[in-house]
Amino acid sequence: MMNIFHNPSPMNNRNLLLTAALCLTSLAAVAQNPIIRDQFSADPTARVFNGRVYVFPSHDIPAPDDYPRKDWFCMADYHVFSSDNLTDWVDHGVIISQEEVEWGNPKGYAMWAPDCVEKDGKYYFYFPNGLKTSRGFGIGVAIADLPDGKYTLQSEPIKGIGGIDPCVMQCSNGVAYIFYGGGFISVAKMAPDMLGIEGEPQRITTLPKGFVEGPFAFEREGRYYLTFPWVEKTTETLAYAMSDSPMGPYEFKGKIMDESPTGCWTNHHSIVEFKDQWYLFYHHNDYSPNFDKLRSVRCDSLFFNDDGTIRPVRPTLRGVGVNNARSLIHIDRYSTISPEGVSIDFVSPDSIARFQGWQITYKGQDAFSTYEKIDFGPQANCISVRAKAPEGAILTVSNITPPAPRPGRQGGFGGFGAWGRGNGVMANITIPASDEFQVITVPMNSSPRGTADLKFQSKDGRELSVDWIGFDIQPELHAPLLSYAPLTPWQQGGFETHQYRNLFAEMGYTQQQIDAKLQEMFDAVFTGPNRIYFEVGDDQAYISDVKNHDVRTEGMSYGLMCAVQFDRQDIFDRLWRWAKEHMQMKEGNLKGYFAWSLAPDGSRAAGGPASDGELYFVTSLIFASNRWGNTGDIDYLKEAQYILDCAMGNDGQPPLIDPTTHIITFVPGARYTDPSYNIPAFYEVWAKWADDGRSDYWMQCAEAAREFLHKAVNPVTGLNPDYSNYDGSLLGERGGANNFRYDSWRVPMNIALDYSWSCKDAAWQTAYGHRLQNFLYSEGIDQFVDQYEVDGMHPTDIMGAGGYRELRHTPGFVATAAALSLVCEHPKARDFVDHFWNNPHTPAPSGYIDTYYEGLLRLFATMHLAGKYQVIEPVQPAGKKVTRKASARK
Repeated sequence: MMNIFHNPSPMNNRNLLLTAALCLTSLAAVAQNPIIRDQFSADPTARVFNGRVYVFPSHDIPAPDDYPRKDWFCMADYHVFSSDNLTDWVDHGVIISQEEVEWGNPKGYAMWAPDCVEKDGKYYFYFPNGLKTSRGFGIGVAIADLPDGKYTLQSEPIKGIGGIDPCVMQCSNGVAYIFYGGGFISVAKMAPDMLGIEGEPQRITTLPKGFVEGPFAFEREGRYYLTFPWVEKTTETLAYAMSDSPMGPYEFKGKIMDESPTGCWTNHHSIVEFKDQWYLFYHHNDYSPNFDKLRSVRCDSLFFNDDGTIRPVRPTLRGVGVNNARSLIHIDRYSTISPEGVSIDFVSPDSIARFQGWQITYKGQDAFSTYEKIDFGPQANCISVRAKAPEGAILTVSNITPPAPRPGRQGGFGGFGAWGRGNGVMANITIPASDEFQVITVPMNSSPRGTADLKFQSKDGRELSVDWIGFDIQPELHAPLLSYAPLTPWQQGGFETHQYRNLFAEMGYTQQQIDAKLQEMFDAVFTGPNRIYFEVGDDQAYISDVKNHDVRTEGMSYGLMCAVQFDRQDIFDRLWRWAKEHMQMKEGNLKGYFAWSLAPDGSRAAGGPASDGELYFVTSLIFASNRWGNTGDIDYLKEAQYILDCAMGNDGQPPLIDPTTHIITFVPGARYTDPSYNIPAFYEVWAKWADDGRSDYWMQCAEAAREFLHKAVNPVTGLNPDYSNYDGSLLGERGGANNFRYDSWRVPMNIALDYSWSCKDAAWQTAYGHRLQNFLYSEGIDQFVDQYEVDGMHPTDIMGAGGYRELRHTPGFVATAAALSLVCEHPKARDFVDHFWNNPHTPAPSGYIDTYYEGLLRLFATMHLAGKYQVIEPVQPAGKKVTRKASARK
């Protein structure tokens, strides 16, 4: 890695090196075409529900081994995506797969274009699928209470119709009509229950000659529009017809979009109005230019003429929406380019890595591009760019925002000069000579306020390639410059992207420094002079809370998680053998659970379990099964399944999860919980790989845990109690349990984990992160203490530890507060990470030090911030498939 720009930071005088790891943030979906940027998608139906745009596309995949037509469309499931601004898109995951459809072919891979509409608070999802028992297609229906599911499938397809690409038009008079294709387009009136039709379908015969499919119909200002893909010559255009009646006759009006200039055979679309603007959603083979059966969803603005006809839409790379200046902006999705000297190509030549996106290259003095609608909000003061230039170059960034009229003068200009707001050159960025991408950060000469349009060009005409740019605010920016790139939370989790954010690298630490920090933290727990890991005999080991002279399920299960994350099967197996032999109860009403505290010799110090131990045991065992398989002397998956079976209370044991609220218990059977035990993404791991027949239940638990955390966290300070009722309220009678203290430290790190792995509650989690870090910052970045009342007051009943009773600025809480920076956008997030990096684990002034609990939290936080705390999926080492034997279910 080349040190391409460095200056000392006034915080710690370290040299900052911005690494190529930042390019992974391009996996997030943004307001550029294509709008879905981590998977193939096609045939998008967009609908507006409750102030959000929901897109229901089909899902192209490369043909699997059991699909004979390698050169044809292959689709096995449906995802749903949503946005409230057409800029930030959320993948809500799979809502239906082909194996779930009773009447459909489970290996047909023909889940083509769908639709979804709402009626009386229910959402009706319509989809085509190949029939199980005969040739042809049926149109199925699934119903949900929310647009993103969970959908309940009807046992049969709609009777009386058969075809592909259903669209349901709901008219202003309350009547609905279903349109569908199959070489021609048909329409039928829907029954009031939205599950069947009334009368006979009618074929629409007034459309032009040529192949038509994929109808999308809508009503606007008393007119009815039927839009459809139409093959006029060799590939599909988008065309439309209009009528005064929902069932026609329809008069052909012309084309909405011409044939693809690159020869993509299909196009398919929907048209929707959102916030007083109409949009066309369609698809193109952007990520697969050599194979047009793998497509990607796009979106562009659409306009009507005064007579109601539709203006042709010009497809763009820029797309729609407004980009936040603090995000990574991919200017290869340009608004305009110069007639010559600009080219676009993939960042990676490897076709498998094309989802990493594109680069834009400028050659020549007159080569330029523009990019519109970047929201700066308050002014920025520094700009970062990921670029390369074989001979070195200078990138000029200019503000070309159109001038605003002066108040009271029509046609006049505002007081910003002929160049508009910001007036001219914002920065000239020197790119050192290199054939590899580098991240450069420089101060800006000037910054727009609000929304601006920018121009980019090579100042000296030398060859220059750009991956992305971004802007930021440094409140203490002065010479020497703080060399920071924008810190922007990722918009998708590791379950989807299989990538994990290295925030240390974004902060400028070198990978060598990061690896050394990881090793330092691991050694402190497992091998160093103050280690808490102790081996017993030839094949066992335990982790001890040395200050309390015992072995706890908390530490043992944490140790297992660390071992599997670091790929240390030797440590994992030793810890598991000790826990199974000494801690796991073999009989009685707690059979299968683990005694939470034992002496190092294995004798019982406490008889009952603590639920967080089981939570981590199960997740760690599933990861071990995924990483190492189950063919050795430990069947990891079987052990996890046994714990889960016992935890359900089937044999008289108290349940691990409260059956009414789906919230984890403080101890099995308790009437309250511990907020730090609620880790929603762990349940998603169980749903994916526990193979215990309870996937839907575990997903319900994940959602319940997220909702619980909303209620358990103080809305002003972001602090949470040690224990709480299942509805998030304070216990009241338990005094200090209502305070933020030792267990509570884990909540910010758990929320960062859920964001990093799942990202299903991003908006709330980012707001929470800002709330808690703002409170701690107000206390002093190096002074905030380890215990509070949840309203932010210092507690009167301080909880002691290790014989000491004091408020401390503790390394353990410093660590988890830093891990929370993974969800934060504000500049303070950097300070928490830097403070953690530079905060040694040394005794407090009183002499107190906790190498056990705080040592483990420090290790976890380091793993999170280095991108090394990951979802471990089943792998195929050395070309061999991991064997994951499943035990017989109860």
